[in-house]
Amino acid sequence: MKDLAVVGLIAVLILTPVSCKKQDVAADRAAIMALVEQDTIHFATSTSHDSTAGGGYFTAGETLFFWWRGPQTHDTALIEVEVKGDSAVVSWSRHNYGYLHILAQLPDTALQLWNKRLVETVRLQAIFRREGKEADTDRGWRLKFISLATGTSDSVNTVRIDSLRIQSSLRELVIRAPLATFFPVDSLFWFTPGEEVTVTLYTNATEGAAFLHTFILIWPFYVRVPFNYLGEGVFQGTWHAQLMPSFRFAIFDLITRSTIRTPDAPYDFNGWLFPYRVRTAD
Repeated sequence: MKDLAVVGLIAVLILTPVSCKKQDVAADRAAIMALVEQDTIHFATSTSHDSTAGGGYFTAGETLFFWWRGPQTHDTALIEVEVKGDSAVVSWSRHNYGYLHILAQLPDTALQLWNKRLVETVRLQAIFRREGKEADTDRGWRLKFISLATGTSDSVNTVRIDSLRIQSSLRELVIRAPLATFFPVDSLFWFTPGEEVTVTLYTNATEGAAFLHTFILIWPFYVRVPFNYLGEGVFQGTWHAQLMPSFRFAIFDLITRSTIRTPDAPYDFNGWLFPYRVRTAD
């Protein structure tokens, strides 16, 4: 009985400081913000990655259009961190600034270049968990889950992606809430090299145009695929996953047709950025 009492007393002495210790939320928040600021892979989103891509030309009647987004600048990202015990939710956003360029060959006129001011807001969410020690430089925090990112034009925004469907012979995925759909960073949704993938966008844009952009952040090689319009705001496109295994983003890009076809129409855009990985099957 005495032994039990001694063990119980030792347990109280050991557990009491831990249970009474107040969490340093400010230090945890600062550590997580530093990790986010240092991460240029998961927290670096823009739409400038189609600037060297093909697939940006099409015809409308007798008019030929070729369009691309130029290089972009960014303001300082807004990072909000909500810490609850050993878990934390991060909300990240920033603005992209640049120009949309359109070369238009109108009937019986010289080639025209239209430059449209581009301002976008990009958002994404992430979840961190403490897996190390508070004494560590990063206070033990690790990035565990990341959401899709969303992008919208700031000046005018009338187009909207409502849902996304990804299909192949090996897998299928439907997403309706991009900022509430999370993927583990160590086991992202993945495709095999060269896998044929069909993407369907359900939108409100009956007068829109949709494109798929895929890229790798550390290698300036981009792919742009126009979607086919199926009617009633539904767009569908097919592409083959890249051959090189890597972490990647795909941008599902929705704009109004007038953004490209009319010189005075404003830049009107909504996009979802989908994180995925290309890897060989186990």
